[in-house]
Amino acid sequence: MLRRYLVFTMLAGFTSAVMGQASAKAPTIAVLDFNNSALTSDAARYEPFRAGISDMLLTELSRNSKIVLVERARVMKLLEEQDLAKSGRVDPATAARIGKMLGAQYLVTGGFVIDRKERLRLDARAINVETSEVVYVETVSGGADDLLDLTVKLADAMNKGMRLPALPGVKATETSAPQKGRLQSLLLYSTALIEEGRNPGKARDLYNQFLKTSPADFALAQRSRASARLRALGG
Repeated sequence: MLRRYLVFTMLAGFTSAVMGQASAKAPTIAVLDFNNSALTSDAARYEPFRAGISDMLLTELSRNSKIVLVERARVMKLLEEQDLAKSGRVDPATAARIGKMLGAQYLVTGGFVIDRKERLRLDARAINVETSEVVYVETVSGGADDLLDLTVKLADAMNKGMRLPALPGVKATETSAPQKGRLQSLLLYSTALIEEGRNPGKARDLYNQFLKTSPADFALAQRSRASARLRALGG
């Protein structure tokens, strides 16, 4: 009887340890900056959205407490070290190599298109770092002023497509701001991200502008991140 009890206890302990290890291995996701394919004469105006969309997508995915996300700063540092920061599009094999160096299971790449009528399309694909296989591709589209809503939609779709644990719902107040002015507000935030590494003083000014001019119930997660970045920048 004692022997059976000891065997049972050992098996139970082993099973518990294995389950604990499995639960500890949460999927790790890295997101590259998006490519700018704006179809306008002032395409350079939208260049900050390369960083902004990536950051917003990370913010939305971070609602999933059962995954691990690689911070954009760490991704950009590695790309610069590998001389890939300005290379534009990254093929699956290169993406897999980057992902492995970041310790990620999935690496998300993508691009955005804005036309002259301010119609916007976001394209994203998830690459399995282990196999270099593109495991999921998603496209969402709408008005350019709906950029935040589209990013939320993209995050939900990518989360499901990669078969990650479900994301919690988004509060209606986060996307209830008036349509006009949304794009300019997010452009301020995106430009501040770019300026952090170049001109911290300008980045502080831009984050403050974003916080002052964007409606209080709009882009709540970005407002929180802007406030945190201001504190980190001494502002």
